[in-house]
Amino acid sequence: MSEPSPAKPASPRLPGGWLSGAIPLLWLGVLTGWVWIRWAELPPMMPAHWGLNGFPDYWVRRTPSAVAMRVGTMGTLCLAFLALAALLLRQPLQARAAEANAAEKVFRRRTALLIVACAWFIAVQPAFSLLPLPYGSFRIWMILFALTLLAGIGMLVRSGLRMRGTRMR
Repeated sequence: MSEPSPAKPASPRLPGGWLSGAIPLLWLGVLTGWVWIRWAELPPMMPAHWGLNGFPDYWVRRTPSAVAMRVGTMGTLCLAFLALAALLLRQPLQARAAEANAAEKVFRRRTALLIVACAWFIAVQPAFSLLPLPYGSFRIWMILFALTLLAGIGMLVRSGLRMRGTRMR
């Protein structure tokens, strides 16, 4: 009688599963569809850059190529961020002890969560150029993005210190 083969560990998933990665891309598709349907109603100029005060400081003509560049760039960034998070989770663990492995898994999962959160924020950004939103709403987006990054970095520092402590034992 042969021994049963050891169970293969479950493959790590993005925080929130595949849906957490699909939503930013779906949002960009919906935004593109909305722009396509409402093209004639949009103003001839659209903001392309915002200053630190949260108000536009550079404008471009609304052309199909300008809109495609705006949405396409953010979609490409989202895909790159999501691929980075997925690759991070699939890399073999560096630690050897079980406790250190658990700490490293937590660190990687939190890092992936921060990367996915950044993809969500990046996907929302073209809305400020293409939708009729008040200019002050971009300032709120900037503040929320900065707070998310700071909280995520704090969470990673805490996890990293905990991971380092398990390796030192």
